[in-house]
Amino acid sequence: MDICGGGTVSVGATSISFTNDHNEDCTITSCTLPGWPTTDPVITAKSTQPVNLTQPATAGDYTYTPSCCRKRTNPVIKVQ
Repeated sequence: MDICGGGTVSVGATSISFTNDHNEDCTITSCTLPGWPTTDPVITAKSTQPVNLTQPATAGDYTYTPSCCRKRTNPVIKVQ
């Protein structure tokens, strides 16, 4: 999913792939998804990388803060 846009993953997913099209690395902080890693993941510039969850994803909408995005509202991971 686009790191600045958020997206949808399936219930039970054990990892989420983020695409960072920016020219700078992007740290993802403040994610409300249960099972999110305790160490903030860094998605390197111009890459797609997985973030492994510590438990399968459960249904809901979860926000996160990407350091490389300049939006007023945080993107959402929708698990359905």
